[in-house]
Amino acid sequence: MFGAALDTDRVRVLAVPFWSRAFVAGPSLVVWPAATLPPDFSAPGVPLGLQGVFVHELTHVWQAQNGISLILAKIKAGDSAAAYAYDLAGDREFAAMNIEQQAMVVEHAFLASRGDQTPHPAELYAAVSVHWRQS
Repeated sequence: MFGAALDTDRVRVLAVPFWSRAFVAGPSLVVWPAATLPPDFSAPGVPLGLQGVFVHELTHVWQAQNGISLILAKIKAGDSAAAYAYDLAGDREFAAMNIEQQAMVVEHAFLASRGDQTPHPAELYAAVSVHWRQS
């Protein structure tokens, strides 16, 4: 999804028991609920939705690797449904979206590329993917 724009060699996943939601703790650490962590996200049988959430979290890693302060950006974005809502059909640029909107766009681009239903056609996501494939 990210090509060379994401330094995957730095990324680590920490399984945390008794935690129900994944989050990113900086440019190299994804914290994941132990109960739902597969040994390999790309393995056959891993649900597409779970893979999509992993891509969403990797988007936050990419943001942090590119200088975004995730704590400040999350405070600014909030955590309501509106914080995650986006419209690619409008004139809003990807860079102007908050961190959660950007992560949802990339998650949906991943899902669309695998034939899943998404808010916009796969071709539209492919057209905007230039934004996260470059650093």
